[in-house]
Amino acid sequence: MVNNRRFMLLLVAGAFLYALLFYGGYRLVVHRSYDPAVRAHINDALCITAAVSVLFLSALFFALHKFLFQPLKTLVREIHIITGANPAHVVELPPGNLIGDVRNAVNDLGGSFMKARREIFEASSAISSDAENSKASLEIILMSFREGILVCDDRARVVFYNTASRRIFHNDAALGLGRSLYNLCAAGPIESSLAVLRQRRVRHADERDTENDISFVCSTLQGAIISCRMHLLPAVPGLSWSFVFTCEDISREADAEGRRENILRTTVKKMRSSLTSIGINVESLELIPDLDPANRLALERTMANETRSLMNEFETLAREVQDIESPRFLINNVFAEDAAICVAKRLEKKGIRLTMIGDPLWVKADIHSLLMLLEFFAAKIHEYRGVDAMEIETLLGDRRVYFNYTWEGVPVSQGEIREWTSCLIEPSAALTVEETLDILDSEVWSRPHNTPGFAVLCLPLPLSSSQWELPVHILPARPVYTDFTACEDAEETARLKDLPLDRLSFVVFDTETTGLSPLEGDEIISLAGVKIVNLGIIIGETFNKLIDPKRSIPQSSIRIHGLTDEMVRGQPPIENALGAFHSFVGNSLLVGHNAAFDMRFMRLKEERAGVRFRGPVLDTLTLSLYLHDHTPEHSLDAIAKRLGVEVKDRHTALGDSLITAQVFIKFLQVLKDKGITTLGGVLEASRR
Repeated sequence: MVNNRRFMLLLVAGAFLYALLFYGGYRLVVHRSYDPAVRAHINDALCITAAVSVLFLSALFFALHKFLFQPLKTLVREIHIITGANPAHVVELPPGNLIGDVRNAVNDLGGSFMKARREIFEASSAISSDAENSKASLEIILMSFREGILVCDDRARVVFYNTASRRIFHNDAALGLGRSLYNLCAAGPIESSLAVLRQRRVRHADERDTENDISFVCSTLQGAIISCRMHLLPAVPGLSWSFVFTCEDISREADAEGRRENILRTTVKKMRSSLTSIGINVESLELIPDLDPANRLALERTMANETRSLMNEFETLAREVQDIESPRFLINNVFAEDAAICVAKRLEKKGIRLTMIGDPLWVKADIHSLLMLLEFFAAKIHEYRGVDAMEIETLLGDRRVYFNYTWEGVPVSQGEIREWTSCLIEPSAALTVEETLDILDSEVWSRPHNTPGFAVLCLPLPLSSSQWELPVHILPARPVYTDFTACEDAEETARLKDLPLDRLSFVVFDTETTGLSPLEGDEIISLAGVKIVNLGIIIGETFNKLIDPKRSIPQSSIRIHGLTDEMVRGQPPIENALGAFHSFVGNSLLVGHNAAFDMRFMRLKEERAGVRFRGPVLDTLTLSLYLHDHTPEHSLDAIAKRLGVEVKDRHTALGDSLITAQVFIKFLQVLKDKGITTLGGVLEASRR
């Protein structure tokens, strides 16, 4: 590649060599002449010759630079556009160049390249049509499910979700590719279930575990109750510890079950009172057989009234209660060792060492509640007895599995246990420990251990039939290769610059405004954005909102974007729209064309909206200046034409966002060809 530095070095070297030769000739001719007049004539002739030679060589080098070297440099840039972005691009060179035939040959080569690519594309499309049809059918099937289906990576970031998920989470802006599942649901039940599933896989490292899923109920951050099922995906490259999360909104069912459960508890208390009264009256009649008629009649009337009351309460109970199991708990078969290891890891952070002894057994319990109970009682023993180390053992008896905590010291009194069970199982929970024990059909007590000087706290739970089932060994599944890869990792700004571009997600955005001067009162009237994941535009994940500017739109602006006062009147204000856009962006990086203009409008409204866009902002304008410095045309239309990007819905926020997104993706490919594959490289290139 010819550049200015090489040309200047060549020019200086040639001039220096010519000067040496000329000076040598001068010395040779002049010093051999002894006549002063002849020497003077020779000296004048040589000076004139030197001046003419310098002018001639300078003109020659200037002409070569303008008509050959510079066009060659431009040709190289144009060839990069053909090979990296747009094979149909027509090479444009400065007029009067000396490489016209080369330009025509390159254009012919580009046409042949375009034709070859088209033929290859058609051939590959024919070969992959069956696979694409199968993929499309699978997507249609997944989208038709009533249950929400989300695929998450090892850090609970969403890498796929179906349409039903948006309905279940009520179109929460926190739902999106690369966003954390914990932005949608309470983290506790999910983390507990994941911990148990991962422990099961560790325990069955050489085989596929048949117990590879867990059902539970948790709440969304919007207050809905959802029934969930979690299944670990096979450990294939890119999906280690990833999982499928299915969910269904059961808020109405949960409310109904809660009301029935409340009626059950209230009715049982009333029935107990009536039964106690009837029992006392019956005992009175048995103990006093010779009771006088008046008192006997009074007792019989009391018994009749209590019996009628009891019958009424029973009828109410029969009508309202069909199934008393709380919908906030789903029972699973849990291996005691898995639960103990998960709890031990949590307690270790609190300075408590828990060791499991004996043979672990299988129990039936809600995963999250079991882990919370075991952790709660261990923490209380540590707090009240100062115990830093304890053992846990599971024993079988009366079709129950007894979780026994053992420590050196004295037992816990019944009064202390009553105090413990009146507490909430965790600070954010709605149920107390006692209510959780009742729902799980359990209780708790403490007694001295058979070994003097030691104490035991017992927690019995229903036994699981898995205790007697033989393990079923299934051949490992064939590796599954998908394009579900996590796309975003922007948690640590210090490490952001070193991340490869294909691991980042981007939101390409644009605005339409009432004018060009935000400091003079111009406002945003339209804000849109599209998401890029895995260097591809995600169809369906777009942001597009009109905004009421609370002022009139000038006709000069209407002629450009076509938005009128009537179209934006009554739309959300900028602070609402900007807050929603901030949620849509999440941890993605912002990209725009002449982004400084749009960001200036947005920065002025960040404080009112209560948000802040902290990450770096990439600009396709500065990238064009770096990659295509041979041309003065860097408008969005010019870049799109140069790269072969179709221009549609121009001067609308969403339309311009889509055009800019396609331009940005092609720029990334050109940057990759130059060896720039990280965000830091792109930022450095943008600053050049």
